[in-house]
Amino acid sequence: MNDKPLIQLESLTKNFTTEAGVISAIKNVNLTINAGDYLSIAGPSGCGKSTLMSILGLLDTASEGQYLLNAHKVHELDVYQRAEIRNKEIGFVFQAFNLIGDLTVLENVALPLTYRKMKKQDRIEIAMNCLAKVNMADRAKFYPAQLSGGQQQRVAVARSLVVDPSILLADEPTGNLDSKNANAIMDLFDELNQEGRTICMVTHDSRFAKRSSSIVHLDDGILC
Repeated sequence: MNDKPLIQLESLTKNFTTEAGVISAIKNVNLTINAGDYLSIAGPSGCGKSTLMSILGLLDTASEGQYLLNAHKVHELDVYQRAEIRNKEIGFVFQAFNLIGDLTVLENVALPLTYRKMKKQDRIEIAMNCLAKVNMADRAKFYPAQLSGGQQQRVAVARSLVVDPSILLADEPTGNLDSKNANAIMDLFDELNQEGRTICMVTHDSRFAKRSSSIVHLDDGILC
């Protein structure tokens, strides 16, 4: 049994250089996420949540500190190695859904699998299974514009699961949804976590943060 943390951040700092000087978006962040955890990162707009999520998702790099993901020393990897690990280890759910308008629901969900050496029929089968998990299999041939916001986010969740990632990263996943659809997405996250899926969610909504098993707060880039 592997008792090492899934994610380990040590003294992580991200600096940006502006005309006014160097600004630290996150400062000396230490964080541990274990397999099966359901963690919320809460805080007001502009506190550094999205910056931290981008680093966790290997979309950005820290200026200082160490990041270990499933034993990979992320801070030592080049851009191509990070992209490969990102495709294997991480599933993303964004506030804006980020579905491709001229692809069907099925094609959107199967898209991450095109980077793997896999037969088309196998990709379709996996994608359909993920759509079934979020109750969207009957919309497989629809296009994003034909779906409601809540349905689009369910498709986005299915897409995030299709690579069977080690961790699901959700950045304000309910931000563009009404209350009913937001609660439905949170119910889905609850189910996924109960099945053993590791989830890390960024939110400014305390109601949804409280549904996770643990909460950390960011204040001016400092984790507390």
